[in-house]
Amino acid sequence: MCKANKLDILGFGKYPDVITNVMMERLAATDGPTQGQILRPSTKQEIKSVAFVQCAGSRDNDHLEYCSSICCMASLKQSQYIREQHPEAEIHFHYIDVRSNGLFEDFYNKVQKDEKVHFHRGKVAKVFSDTSSDKLIVEAENTLTGSLMQNAVELVVLATGMEPTVKNLPVDKALIDASGFFKSNCNGMISCGVNTKPKDVALVVEEATGSVLKAIQKIKGN
Repeated sequence: MCKANKLDILGFGKYPDVITNVMMERLAATDGPTQGQILRPSTKQEIKSVAFVQCAGSRDNDHLEYCSSICCMASLKQSQYIREQHPEAEIHFHYIDVRSNGLFEDFYNKVQKDEKVHFHRGKVAKVFSDTSSDKLIVEAENTLTGSLMQNAVELVVLATGMEPTVKNLPVDKALIDASGFFKSNCNGMISCGVNTKPKDVALVVEEATGSVLKAIQKIKGN
């Protein structure tokens, strides 16, 4: 994942109530640090307001230039974790555009109809502490209205993108593209899954099956 400690402008590492999407997933896990109870990290109290910050470090020339494709759906899913545990919590979803391919569009449409989930089109500029309360201020431009908006929330979840580890391996650099992923089917190598670009689990499984069949064909000389 994109190293969140590089995103100091979004408050990670500075405010305990700014966490990453991976940390949120652990909070929701029954074997996680809070046994599945999603509570405000600083107070361990019930959460009343949350902001999901999409493309945190992604589609950014200073961090990850590409879209990780799975972050939108993961955040929408996590918003439902909060809705189930804290029905009165207000949820703000800050996005550039939402990727919800295929059947995921139905889930996206369902979440859009939730009166407690508010969608704001525009990338977040910064997150800072509200001196008049114990909340965090999420500042972003609303690209639909052209106005600058500020939301006061108790928890901020950063949707950090996938970052390849391939570039750190002792492999021929000719096999790696500009973003650090393996090139597909380069020099006889059959690549698949998140080695080539960010993908969801279903697509990874599908590609893995196809790659095995392709390898068998090559071995048999077909």
